[in-house]
Amino acid sequence: MKILLTGANGGVGTVVRQMALDTEGIDLVPCSREALDVLDSNALKAALLKHKPDYVINAAAFTQVDRAEVEQQEAFRLNVECLKGMVDACNQVGAVLIHLSTDYVFDGKKTTPYTEENKESPINVYGASKLAGEQVVLAYGNGIIVRTSWVYSLHSKNFLAAVPRLLRTKKEPLQVENTQVNSPTFAPHLVEALFALVQKNVRRGLYHFTNTGGGCTRYEFACRVRDKILEKEPGAVLAPVIPFGPEWQEPPGTAPRPLYSVMSPDKIAKQLGLEVPHWEEGIDFII
Repeated sequence: MKILLTGANGGVGTVVRQMALDTEGIDLVPCSREALDVLDSNALKAALLKHKPDYVINAAAFTQVDRAEVEQQEAFRLNVECLKGMVDACNQVGAVLIHLSTDYVFDGKKTTPYTEENKESPINVYGASKLAGEQVVLAYGNGIIVRTSWVYSLHSKNFLAAVPRLLRTKKEPLQVENTQVNSPTFAPHLVEALFALVQKNVRRGLYHFTNTGGGCTRYEFACRVRDKILEKEPGAVLAPVIPFGPEWQEPPGTAPRPLYSVMSPDKIAKQLGLEVPHWEEGIDFII
């Protein structure tokens, strides 16, 4: 199967490129932001006409949750408007579009994992833009949405990936948020699921994919990273991890976030025959 990948140099895109080299039956055409402007509908059509992919994996997105609150127009341009051109380009060659979305389409009022049947109700601009983008893709006959959350790998530039370095270098305790419960997702596990969709020729649907284990807070994640480092290196000198106290408040300008947005990967696991690893298993690869 030939896959055209947008956002090829991003966190997920980098892992897709690496894993495609060792995955049988995957012929990948990686397109970085510099090589393909996803906001240019003519460029999209030209690229798809040239390569004629079976699938397009769209890993390009506006992902800065806080910035989206003040740059709403830009967030909707990249998370919604560009998808209209992408759908048109895919339709032109009959390609299936796999688009990554987020747990932030939910309001966080549940206390059990969200399924694909639960009603969306975003509480920030980023989540609203991603939900609007989902609707564009799902209206296309060959559109797949894969919602995920807290994606990290060795190549990520987010807090989860930075925890091992922070523990080793900070001279004072590492203070971490302890109220928002999400599902960490190790990027290679996510990419395995994306490739399984392609290899099984799935052409339409809405799916959740995160690691299993019931989710955790950032504080709990950092504590588990610290424990695992000490299991491997009993003498390691690491900063202690402490949660922010009850008086702590988000800095001004911070977007509201759902307090609980754990998602269930049961649907995609059953349909594709996947064994989805526990969220702790990804930690071994970043320490």
